[in-house]
Amino acid sequence: MTAVDLTPFGFTPTESRVYEVLLTAGPGTGYAIARSAGLARANAYGALEGLVTKGAARIDTGRPKRFRPEPPTALLARISNSQGQALERLGVALDGLSVPTTPTVVEIDSPRGVVQLLVHDIGRATRSVGLIAPAEAYPLLSPALRRAVVAGLAVTLASQIQVTLDFAPVHAIPPDSGWPGLPVVAIVDDRSALLASRNGNEVHGQWSTAATVVAAPPNVIDPHRTHTRAT
Repeated sequence: MTAVDLTPFGFTPTESRVYEVLLTAGPGTGYAIARSAGLARANAYGALEGLVTKGAARIDTGRPKRFRPEPPTALLARISNSQGQALERLGVALDGLSVPTTPTVVEIDSPRGVVQLLVHDIGRATRSVGLIAPAEAYPLLSPALRRAVVAGLAVTLASQIQVTLDFAPVHAIPPDSGWPGLPVVAIVDDRSALLASRNGNEVHGQWSTAATVVAAPPNVIDPHRTHTRAT
């Protein structure tokens, strides 16, 4: 069984298998990789070409042709960027459609999904952003937050650990706030709220447009009371 599953991100099962072989067995020729993967040579070459096209592998110069994997961190960055761009395009397309607004609650259990959701929501903000997040989330959210500050939105930021940004203050909150784990709280334009907690590498919570949920955490973070605007 292949431990690396890239199929949710547009890769085929064979490409997932070959990428895993590249990581575990190292760079090699198409023939060697086909043998290591237990694949017909034509299938292995097709998967290798697909990985190269999608930025998950590269071809070394020289003869015979050798393939090597892109580092996992680089592949994750590429996928995150691609997924983020796809979400932005989808958001613009959906914003252009006129549909009745209905309260929604969505369960959230992916740390990376939380970051992507926050980037998308903050990027669409037109009035205010209130955010409590773990310190390590701020570098990932900084581009979207900076745009919100520069645009003159009311922005309130907080964390349980000291965070320094060059465009806005991040207020400290008590570590014993009673929140289950590290709090991840966002209120955007009084139209959506993310209420979640992070424990180690796990995140659990809800994102909602329901008015009662959006109005629930005013004592946790209030973007209308204390905020930062661009000067």
